[in-house]
Amino acid sequence: MMAQESTRTSRTPRPARRPVLVFFAILGLIVAVAIVGGLLPRLSRQKGLLAASEQIAERKPVVLVSPAHYGATKDTIDLPADLVAMIESPIFARADGYLKSRLVDYGNHVKAGQLMAEIETPELDQQIGQASANLEQSQASLKELESDIDLARANLALARVTFDRWQHLQAKGAVSKQDLDTRQADLGVRQAELRKAESALATAQNTVNANAANLRRLNELKGFARITAPFDGVVTVRDVDVGYLINAGSKELFRVAQIDPLRVFVNVPQTYVSDITQGQTAELRVQERPGQVWTAKVTGISNSLDTNSRAMLVILETRNPGNALYPGMYAQVRFSTARAKPVLRISGDALLLGKTGARVAVAGADGIVHFRNVTIGQDLGSEVEITSGLEPGQMVISNPTDAITEGAAVEARKR
Repeated sequence: MMAQESTRTSRTPRPARRPVLVFFAILGLIVAVAIVGGLLPRLSRQKGLLAASEQIAERKPVVLVSPAHYGATKDTIDLPADLVAMIESPIFARADGYLKSRLVDYGNHVKAGQLMAEIETPELDQQIGQASANLEQSQASLKELESDIDLARANLALARVTFDRWQHLQAKGAVSKQDLDTRQADLGVRQAELRKAESALATAQNTVNANAANLRRLNELKGFARITAPFDGVVTVRDVDVGYLINAGSKELFRVAQIDPLRVFVNVPQTYVSDITQGQTAELRVQERPGQVWTAKVTGISNSLDTNSRAMLVILETRNPGNALYPGMYAQVRFSTARAKPVLRISGDALLLGKTGARVAVAGADGIVHFRNVTIGQDLGSEVEITSGLEPGQMVISNPTDAITEGAAVEARKR
């Protein structure tokens, strides 16, 4: 009995362990299923990405190409320009004083000789009065000396007649030799007096001339108290007003500009210099005047290039009816030039510049890239002229990247 009870007691806990084992087994199964379920999509995605990357690696890069082509035999050149007044003169005062009146202002149109302002000149007026008095005094002195000349000539004539008489008397022995010598000496004195009077008269005449010249100078200076327009034009600067103290030549009073016609200053790059000729016409446009075109004519060529910009100054003239254009405006000038032989052109963004010179990438009919060394002609901005290294119709790659290498296969698409 005792043995049987102990056996039962030892076997009773075994059935209680089975649910625990079953629980852990189910839990492990669930974890295994979750791991497998998570790995399979990940492996699938990795496989898809790998296939996509292999497909991308095998795909040819797409490039934009455009054919090398000949330019037109007639070209246009657009260049920036500055509008400058035909004549623009600053006006300064020549007389000291105070501004008495001002008759013009900014923007007023004036005619040549038109009165613009008047200067009050009290000091100059006093100088004119003093100079006039000096002239009158010197003229009075001149008249006195002219009277002295007449007296000296009369005394000389009397001395000469007396000497001649005494000479005849001395020949007859009627007078002594001493008396004749006295009369001869008196004649010499009278001659010297005449010469002295004539010299004094010449000096007085010079004084009169000097005083008269000084008076004319002051009167002419007084004329500058009236400030007039030197030519037909527009007042662009007015820097004084009534009562302003004026010092001759120290301050610009007005500035007058002639704006019809206008001059046009253009700096022509060296590559275009040979296309510009004297008398050539061009079109002038201003952005602020849309739709309007003015005709300009080349009137001057500097025939020298600036060493910094390598450009030559060309001067044109254009009529300005209605004064629609102003000095200082920024404009565009279009020249038309004719070429005897067309030149090959490519897109400007296709050019590669490096240590070996200029190159372009060309896509062949088989899609293989080849680089070509080229010689550049004129740079036209959006296009570049090529004088050697390319053939017409060759497909030139625009904006080639680092991925575009010699012998690379590409997919070419026309722009």
